[in-house]
Amino acid sequence: MSKEEDRVKIWNTFFKLTWEEASSLYETSKGKECVKTFIPAGGTLPTEEFHRLATLVLCNLAIEARANHLIDELEEQKKINKEVAEAAKWLPTKHKWFLLPSLAKEHKTIDFGKMPHQAISEICDLRNDLLHVKYKSLLTKKLPSSAETLSLFRNFVWAMENMNVILGRISKERREVLEIGNLEGC
Repeated sequence: MSKEEDRVKIWNTFFKLTWEEASSLYETSKGKECVKTFIPAGGTLPTEEFHRLATLVLCNLAIEARANHLIDELEEQKKINKEVAEAAKWLPTKHKWFLLPSLAKEHKTIDFGKMPHQAISEICDLRNDLLHVKYKSLLTKKLPSSAETLSLFRNFVWAMENMNVILGRISKERREVLEIGNLEGC
């Protein structure tokens, strides 16, 4: 398979993922089942790779959303002012995540060299290749395996819950939240 065919499959995967969500939106907003199907000419990535790509892209968006939510909360609590909040939101996601304890004036730190926050670092390190669709990187580095992607997802959930503890939002990690990341036995 040529690199052009691979690029087409990656583009088509993003297009198909978007179409599937738009189709679901149609069904929920109209109360009707969408009977159309969409199979992009040129194909998509194989199903497992399709879902690995989608999981990692959505993890990146979720990390960004969570960090910005926590920054807004710190501003509402008057731990930071509006200017600091706005400046922090412009930082790269990984840096913003790392700085959250400092912004909250907590004396705890996170370690990107250890789980669970290592997963945040690894997911964010994939961000530019995924969200800017850098075909050469995606085609040569390959996506993490399914097992690695699921592990990143599980540890991403753990890191979000652990950040709640670090920021003093809760006193200990909640098992029911951690279980969201554990897809074993679905």
